[in-house]
Amino acid sequence: MMAHEDDDIPLDPSTLIRLGVISAVTLSPPRCRVRFGDPDADDGDIESPPIRWLALRAGATRRWSAPTVGEECVLLCPDGQIGNGVALLGLNNDNHPAPASTLAELIAFADGAILSYDPETHHLAAALPEGGSVAITAPGGVRIVGPLLVEGSVAASQNLSSGTGATGVFTASGKTIHVVSGLITNIN
Repeated sequence: MMAHEDDDIPLDPSTLIRLGVISAVTLSPPRCRVRFGDPDADDGDIESPPIRWLALRAGATRRWSAPTVGEECVLLCPDGQIGNGVALLGLNNDNHPAPASTLAELIAFADGAILSYDPETHHLAAALPEGGSVAITAPGGVRIVGPLLVEGSVAASQNLSSGTGATGVFTASGKTIHVVSGLITNIN
């Protein structure tokens, strides 16, 4: 069937799918503006009205990652209507290159923080910039199975307990306590 002049389907596919760049972001409600077109052309470039961006999940499980001004995107315009457009994010380019070239899953943040998992080495890592901190809220508790190495001080707001295998030198109330296999051997 051939399209007729009075059909609502645009004849020019370039009105449906365009490459653009995020030009503005509003966090509440979550909307962005996309600039597209040729700034050197007679009609210049065009900026969309505030439109939605594609989130990886938006149902019972939700992901939040706002776009960055200058980030390249694909602008999908249902029926050629820019006002109904949706920005598809995640196009790497010279201004925003890929943060890695491995099979590792990686999230790199603007301040230098990196969360990664490497399926080849089975290694999960979180690297934070200077002054970074971590908070875990788990009312049911946190359990670590396997050896634990802490490089630095350990503090507890309540009692600290160990099994029968604790060995080391501990400090409490200004006293040095020597423990071997769960037994206190000396207090200074």
